[in-house]
Amino acid sequence: MPKRAVFLDRDGVINGYVYNAEFGTVDSPANADEFKLLPGVVEAIAQFNQLGLLVIVVSNQPGIAKGRFSNALLQEMTQKMEEAVQARGGKIDGIYYCLHHPQASLAEYRTVCDCRKPAQGMLLVAAADWNIDLKKSYMVGDGVVDILAGQATGTTTVLISQRKTYMYDELERHHAEPNHWAAGLLEAARLIQTLEAGERASTPAPGSVRIGDV
Repeated sequence: MPKRAVFLDRDGVINGYVYNAEFGTVDSPANADEFKLLPGVVEAIAQFNQLGLLVIVVSNQPGIAKGRFSNALLQEMTQKMEEAVQARGGKIDGIYYCLHHPQASLAEYRTVCDCRKPAQGMLLVAAADWNIDLKKSYMVGDGVVDILAGQATGTTTVLISQRKTYMYDELERHHAEPNHWAAGLLEAARLIQTLEAGERASTPAPGSVRIGDV
C-alpha cells in the first residue's frame, strides 16, 4: 500500500541560516558548529511521526560544489540533525541531497541535473524508494524552488515564510502558488495535522455508507 510523506527542505525549515559578517552574506551552515535547529522543529517532526507520515528531507546542498565545505562536514551536519531529532523521540526517515550546481567550482558537480529543485528528481527518487503517493503527501519549504518542485509532483505545498510583499512578487514571477503558508515548521505541523483530521473525517470507514449514497 502506498505511503504518505512530508518532504522537508532543510535550510530555513529545519535549521537556521548563518550570517557571515566578513562578506555581509547569509548562507547555509558550513560545519556542525554553525548548524542549529530552529525552534519547534523536533516537536514538529514528532507530530509528523505520530500522524504516520514519513519524514523525508530533500535539500539542495551545493556547498561542496562551491568549495564552501567538504562531504565530511556535510555528513557531520547531517549526523547532528538526526541525533538531535532522535534524542527527543523524533525520526527522519530519509535524506536526499542534490550536490550539483550549474556554476560549480568543482568540475564533477558542474551540471544541470534533474535533482536540483525546482526539478522533481529528489522527490521522485524518494517516492520510488519508499513507495510514496505524492498526491497524498506534503512539501514544506521556505523558497520558491520548494513550492515549484511540490507543485510539479502534485503534493500539497506549505511555504515557511512571513507574508512579505517581496515574497508575493517572487512567487508570482515564477508562477508558484503555495497551498498554505506557515511561520515555522511547528505551525506547518499543526496545519497538516488539521488537514489530516479533515481527510480522515471525509473518508468513510470500510463497510459504511454515506448519506446520499443509497
